[in-house]
Amino acid sequence: MPQSTLAPTLLSLLAVKGVDAGDAIPAQAGQRTVAGRNGERLVTLILDGVLARLGADLRLCRGLAGVGDLINLDAATEETQDETALWLTPGRFVSVPAALLIRHIDPDVLTATALADLRARNAALQTELARHATLKVAQRLAALLLDVTTRGGVDQVSLRQSDLANLMAVRRASISVASTELCAAGAIRLRRAAIQIIDPDALRRVAGELHSTVTDLARLRG
Repeated sequence: MPQSTLAPTLLSLLAVKGVDAGDAIPAQAGQRTVAGRNGERLVTLILDGVLARLGADLRLCRGLAGVGDLINLDAATEETQDETALWLTPGRFVSVPAALLIRHIDPDVLTATALADLRARNAALQTELARHATLKVAQRLAALLLDVTTRGGVDQVSLRQSDLANLMAVRRASISVASTELCAAGAIRLRRAAIQIIDPDALRRVAGELHSTVTDLARLRG
């Protein structure tokens, strides 16, 4: 799957200011992004890993983000509510002050980047809404795990069942039942505070035809 080029593009433009991949910070699964620090709004550039964009309540998943994507870019383009995300896998990121982007990135380039980012976010959100409205919990969980392994190339999601329940807006008991179904189908194995993916094809069978892989969104990415 083609990776987003939004974060690499911004990094290349900021290289003259001494900002590059060498400034990357490691992230652990379950960690949240930081939208601001010391009164300064921050944009997160994702170099590795998979995240779930969070709603205003800091819980419900609003779509996934992966390598090359941006979190909270609106901080550099307009006055909106800050965006945060939850790391679903370990990863690496660079945090850049929104003011630095505004000062040193050509306005036309920044606007084009923002539009590409908005298209990707909207497509991911529509996927989540469609799943929430049409799929059973086990199907939604299978689809989520498929997207994580496709984006991140990983075989494990290190989150508690309560975290998954929050992201999918269901009860923890529903996640437990769904996980048991996926185990019975031979798709996953439950670890302590983690789900190991052992058969992606089995996940696809459970998710059914309504599972839309992230490759379907590749054309919307910059």
